[in-house]
This record gives sequence, structure tokens and C-alpha cells, in this order.
Amino acid sequence: MPAARPAALWFFVGMAVFVACPAGAQVVWTVGIGKTSCGEAMRNIEKKGSAWESHYLTWIGGFISGYNMAVADSLRSNVRVGEGVSNAKISAIFKAKCRDDPKKPLPQVATEMRTEMATFRE
Repeated sequence: MPAARPAALWFFVGMAVFVACPAGAQVVWTVGIGKTSCGEAMRNIEKKGSAWESHYLTWIGGFISGYNMAVADSLRSNVRVGEGVSNAKISAIFKAKCRDDPKKPLPQVATEMRTEMATFRE
């Protein structure tokens, strides 16, 4: 499995570039739920209920966990972003970000959420 680590690291480095660069500078393709916009996610939650909210929050949790793993591997140190942050708080952050910019893609929202959660521990 060591071969998967560099691939995962490059994926998350690519995501960081996607978020950090101006629109159109880099393209990072995501699959599945990662192709969803905030507006679409909020409509699905509204129309289809709390199971869809759990669906999105699970994806965001996996994204943040994977991001943490890639950073920990790169830095060779512990990364605990998200520790102690309740699911209710994660949900509130997610919904607020999506209200602010419905066109924003979920990977960008998840990256911004991770950045914010990093400051909660400090």
C-alpha cells in the first residue's frame, strides 16, 4: 500500500492548488458526490431529508480525514484537524458556507471547512 500514499498526497496537493488558485488556473476532477455544488446539496437535503445531510457530512468527513492523512504523511507528524468538533458544528459550518455561495463545489467547501477547523484547536 505504500504506492497509494504518493497518489493520495498528490490528490490533496492538487485540491489545495485548486482552492488556492484563481478560477480557471487549475482543474482537479472529483468523482461521485465531489462533483456536487453547494446549491444542489442544499436542495437535496431540503427535498430528501436528513439522510442526505448525513450523506454529505460523511463525504466531507472522509475528505477532511484523507486530507489529514496526506498532510501527516507529508509532514511525518500528527495531524488532528477536526478533533473535538461536533457533527452539529460541522453541519452548521457546511450549511453556512453553502448559503453564502451556492455555486461553490463541495471539495472547495470541505477544504475551507478543514482550514477553519484547524484554527479551532489552536
